[in-house]
Amino acid sequence: MPEDFSPEAEIEEMTETDLPEVMGIERRSFAAPWSTKLFRETLSFPLSVSLVIRKKVDKKVAGYANFYLIGSEVQILNIAVAPAERRRGYATMLLGCAMRLLRKRGAEEFFLEVREGNADAIGLYRKLGFKKVGRRQKYYTETNEDALVMHLKVGDGPDR
Repeated sequence: MPEDFSPEAEIEEMTETDLPEVMGIERRSFAAPWSTKLFRETLSFPLSVSLVIRKKVDKKVAGYANFYLIGSEVQILNIAVAPAERRRGYATMLLGCAMRLLRKRGAEEFFLEVREGNADAIGLYRKLGFKKVGRRQKYYTETNEDALVMHLKVGDGPDR
């Protein structure tokens, strides 16, 4: 599948060989990071789609995203970009690619939970057309923070 989005990065399906780099990003990005075991299980789960964005210059993983496609609904499970690579549009590229790919596979709606205090992520999701549809109180047990539930119906957001 590789898909080019810029002269500096391409998006590919995540493989086991990407996990050491993915885990490094995961640990630097989240207070309660996923385990390697959970990533492996997700990679082998038939309803999952996992992508990495790789820098062309050095072939290093700059970010990743995991999704479940169940019928026509997508649950965005996890998305992160390495701290040193943020603010370069990689998360937008990853989500845009995933949304196109998943729509081709029948996706009509996208859902996610996001930490209420994660203004950067909320801004990204809103830019892509997601709207807040709910709240999960104290969803993030490690920080006691609420999660906002966000939703996008195909056709409601920008064509990506």
